[in-house]
Amino acid sequence: MASIAPPISNELVLTESRTMRAQTIERTDALDKVKALSVLPNSLHVTTDMAASYYEVGVDTVKSVILRNRKELTSNGMKVLRGTELRAFKAETEVHGEPLFVGVNSLRLFSRRALLNVGQLLTESDVARRVREYLLNAEQVVRQEVQPGQAIPARHMTPTAFRQIYFSDVAENAFWEHLYTHGYLLDQRNQRRDTFGNLTKDGYRHGHPRAGTGDRFFMLPEDMWVDPNGRPRGRAVVRPDRAKELVEQLISEGLRANPSISWFPSRLALTSIEVVDGHQIEFRRGA
Repeated sequence: MASIAPPISNELVLTESRTMRAQTIERTDALDKVKALSVLPNSLHVTTDMAASYYEVGVDTVKSVILRNRKELTSNGMKVLRGTELRAFKAETEVHGEPLFVGVNSLRLFSRRALLNVGQLLTESDVARRVREYLLNAEQVVRQEVQPGQAIPARHMTPTAFRQIYFSDVAENAFWEHLYTHGYLLDQRNQRRDTFGNLTKDGYRHGHPRAGTGDRFFMLPEDMWVDPNGRPRGRAVVRPDRAKELVEQLISEGLRANPSISWFPSRLALTSIEVVDGHQIEFRRGA
């Protein structure tokens, strides 16, 4: 049986592996944990200058990251406003009736995910390095060996990690859809309006446990990010004492579990190997 790879100590693995970046991109709480983050008045975005300030690098350095990774950053919420969209955004972000972007004909904005994505890629920043270290530490439970009988820390067992361990043959979108439609998690997709009046933003409680079945198996993590209005933002995690029961429940509802299951992920079936910066990294699934 293949041995488990030791915990990854080289944070540069995130700069080299898009698989690892995708695995940790939801942990936008890392931004606030590492350093105080200033955002625009809409509490949702930062500009290129603000991204450079957060990571304590020059604007040209951030632009270089954009040039090399435009498609990935765009998929995570980076966008450029022009014309009508820009005028609407300027009106929304006025402070005491004074516009912030006078004379600006186009404006690049980063969502929290996109800003985190910059930190995953940026090698010339100590702040970005600390962000990557936080991300790897937060996800380490998926890779490390857990002794039999040892509970997994609740803040680490995200539904994504749970699927990777026990239901990795189920497509990720199908897995999340099952959690929504079977009463585990709240589905508030496209329930809030964006800057332009379109219903494209998730509700504030999207992904939180539903009363009843959801509360039985899921909980909000103790380190969840809270927005300036006091609303917890983010998704639920699996209750560590209910992981085995949740596996059995999902199997009874028709989800296909991995061929062999160990109730703690101390023996994970190897799926692929990547060699990153001289380190052999094993990406595993199943049990």
